[in-house]
Amino acid sequence: MAFARLILRQLAAAIVVFASAFVGMAGAGAAHAEPPMTLPEQMQIHDPAGVISAADRAELQRAIEHLYTERGLSLWVVYVKNFGNLTAADWSAQVVTASEFTERDVLLAVATDAHRYYLSAPEGLTQEKVNAVAAKDVEPQLKKGAWAAAGVGAANGIDKALSPSNTAAYVAAGVGGTAVVAGGGAYLYTRRRREQEAKAQIDSLRQASDELTVDQLGSQSIEVLDEWSKEILTDTDNAVRTSAEELRLAVDEFGEQATAPFRAALDAAQRGVANSFVLRQRLDDAIEETSDERRSMLVEIITTCHDVDGALDEQVRAFDEMRNLLLGAPDRLDDLTRRIVDLKTRSQTAEASLAVLIAKHGEARVKAVSHNVELAEKQIAFAEENVDDGREAVTKPAGRQGAAVAAIRAAEGAVAQADKLLNAIANADAAIGEAATRLPGLIDEVTGELKEAEGLTATPELTAAVAAAREALDYASANVESDPFGAFNALVECDAELDQALTAGRAEVSLRKRNVELRERGTAAAEGKVSAARDFIATRRGAVQTQARTRLAEAERLLASAQARPEAETTAAIDEARRAGSLADEALMSAQADVVSWQQTERPTTQGGDASAIGAVLGGILVDSFLRGGGRLDTGGARRGGDGYTYEGRSPGSFGGSSSSGRIGVGGRF
Repeated sequence: MAFARLILRQLAAAIVVFASAFVGMAGAGAAHAEPPMTLPEQMQIHDPAGVISAADRAELQRAIEHLYTERGLSLWVVYVKNFGNLTAADWSAQVVTASEFTERDVLLAVATDAHRYYLSAPEGLTQEKVNAVAAKDVEPQLKKGAWAAAGVGAANGIDKALSPSNTAAYVAAGVGGTAVVAGGGAYLYTRRRREQEAKAQIDSLRQASDELTVDQLGSQSIEVLDEWSKEILTDTDNAVRTSAEELRLAVDEFGEQATAPFRAALDAAQRGVANSFVLRQRLDDAIEETSDERRSMLVEIITTCHDVDGALDEQVRAFDEMRNLLLGAPDRLDDLTRRIVDLKTRSQTAEASLAVLIAKHGEARVKAVSHNVELAEKQIAFAEENVDDGREAVTKPAGRQGAAVAAIRAAEGAVAQADKLLNAIANADAAIGEAATRLPGLIDEVTGELKEAEGLTATPELTAAVAAAREALDYASANVESDPFGAFNALVECDAELDQALTAGRAEVSLRKRNVELRERGTAAAEGKVSAARDFIATRRGAVQTQARTRLAEAERLLASAQARPEAETTAAIDEARRAGSLADEALMSAQADVVSWQQTERPTTQGGDASAIGAVLGGILVDSFLRGGGRLDTGGARRGGDGYTYEGRSPGSFGGSSSSGRIGVGGRF
């Protein structure tokens, strides 16, 4: 399809500029003049002349990548049959301009049939170095017809020229001035500077890692993500290995039961790290992933390692608390003993208070606390047993005292529960009166909340909360007079759970409503973007290439899918509409770039020509007609030149000049 599209563009240009001589050109067999082009971003080796093999291309690509890795320079190598009526310098300058080269880009253009070449570089390399690379590393290979070797020579020669031993002073042209770096090599091209920039970005991201979303992480450059993923994977692997050793010691100290959460976290961490190493191996193997695939895999490694590290840190904090508790175990056991003695005294007083309450309010109204003394005494006895166990544990050798932690925590829990039971008796008289006063209002409140729950989505949490609240409400309604205290307490507890479930349900409703609005707005925005891209491409289809059309087709597919999804898939529809809009933007930008490129490289000057015919080619009208067997069009002013067709004395790709500000070069015959 790409070859067919190239032919289509060439036919379109021929129709406008050279229609009267097209048949003659097809039969003449003259050497083809390749017009200056916009070089594709992902294709640094461009070979319309067809002179290099797959093996040569691979070798040249390795040299290009090495130059970029070491010096930060991108080398572009182009092989064409000839430069037409342009000089090698002018042809190269137009490619540099059309491709928007920066101070990091170098071009080697070779006309294989015409035996001409040009090496264009940023001023930072210096003319002397460019001349030396051309004379020593490029021309000798070109004279032998070793086309790929010439490109390899250019890459290696530039790399050598920029090595510290060969660079006393490097001048890099910048915006508004010139920067000079003495003795240190290339200012903009050194690997050290790129590594420092990447390190600074990684440091910044590391500090904000806890707040970064996956989208924010994915917006970073692949280079930064790659370095960060290696660093965090290594650190996390070390942390997991250290944690495994810590777990072994913790089991010996605290036992299997106390360390079960740590073991579960470690098992999950080991699985996460293992999966991350699988992804890292895929990234490092010989099978090349797309940029999107690579970015996704790097983000997955980083997020997995971050989650693993967080889970292990949580367990570390838990064990730190256990160890701190163990260090203060004797003091805490003494404190527990004092509290147990106090509880025993209060228990005796509480029994007398309970008898007074029953006499005042009746046994039914005091039912909620009638067994509190008995329950408190059981908790006190349990606490005493654990204090004794704790004292025995702390007498053991270091490393075997872990049982004291569990004993102390159990005793503290029992003491707290006994204290709560006895306090309930002490406060019961006032609480019964308050409950009787507030219970009717609480019944009304819970009744209203249950009605609201009927209109919300029945999640498991809401269903359970509603069932518990209904049971408590039924009891409260039936025991307003006989047991207001018990009914009130039960209803308060259920109301708290119901409130929490209702809050989640309301949020779900609000989110669903918001998502519906987002879907409507997102779909409308995507429709507008897709329509704009579609109209632009349709009216300029003679110049628009495959990439823009592919992006538009995918945007249209995603938009249709988003529009067709049911309400239950609103979130997926929002995502598809967003992606459709993004792809439509890409399609429009790509199409606009294609049109600019067409105007620069294939559209002839309108002087003496037919402007309406030029517009027809841009709109795809004449191309369609030509491919269907339509007649020829003579636009006037076109004529055959010595090395291809010209229009008003210039080749179709000629701009009448070049824009090579800030660049130097060398070339000639070979």
